[in-house]
Amino acid sequence: MLGKRVLVAVAGIPIGLAAVILGGYFLLGLAVILTVLGLHEYYRLVRAYRPNLLVGYLAGLTVVATSYFFGQRGVLLGLGVLLLLSFFWALGGRLGEHLVARMAVTSFGVFWVAIGFAYVLLVREFEHGLALTILLLACTMVNDTFAYFVGRAVGRYRMAPRISPKKTVEGALGGLVGSLVAAILVKVYSPWLGWQDALVLGLIIGVVGQWGDLFESAVKRDFRVKDSGGLLPGHGGILDRFDAVLFAGVATYWGAVALLGEAVK
Repeated sequence: MLGKRVLVAVAGIPIGLAAVILGGYFLLGLAVILTVLGLHEYYRLVRAYRPNLLVGYLAGLTVVATSYFFGQRGVLLGLGVLLLLSFFWALGGRLGEHLVARMAVTSFGVFWVAIGFAYVLLVREFEHGLALTILLLACTMVNDTFAYFVGRAVGRYRMAPRISPKKTVEGALGGLVGSLVAAILVKVYSPWLGWQDALVLGLIIGVVGQWGDLFESAVKRDFRVKDSGGLLPGHGGILDRFDAVLFAGVATYWGAVALLGEAVK
């Protein structure tokens, strides 16, 4: 399994890095693909609740596209489209067939998956957005790697046994150390970024990324599945691979706004 994880990483990292470096429509295209695949995995998990796929996909893609063209206001515009589509769905839906629950389950996928990837685009559009996006991705990846190996080597105390039995406190702490190491490496090549800001951002990304990982584990545990999908051998599905990024992207955006202010606007 470790070999498969490495092979997928070797193939996927250059593609993702190229899209991040080139930015623009290249990164938008990748975000659209990942959003569609992530929504597909989510709606497949919740299919028993009969989500409206047309509403979910249209609203999700609108959130991603409008965030690229209109920034933070585009996220609100996309959510407005979600509200509008849900309204017309409610008008034509059959009452008494759990319509409210179906709308809630459909909308949640947009909030979780589409907004998560949209915020990666928003981070990239910052001044110094390339460095901040690399910081976001590097911290989440190194966090996951350190947590995995530290947990396997010295992990003893279970962190959330009901949700993810294999995750340990030692692994989580190791992951945070890895996130800080990644932040330091990015700082070395980013003279505009202060040491304190880099470390705080690294810590924020590490903590929130682990929350995202645990959140996705809770969803999978609720549906009694091991992986969200099988697209990425050794990793599972898109949600398995990007669960931390979906949370950490939002945290990186607002963390950068709070810490760096005008330096990134």
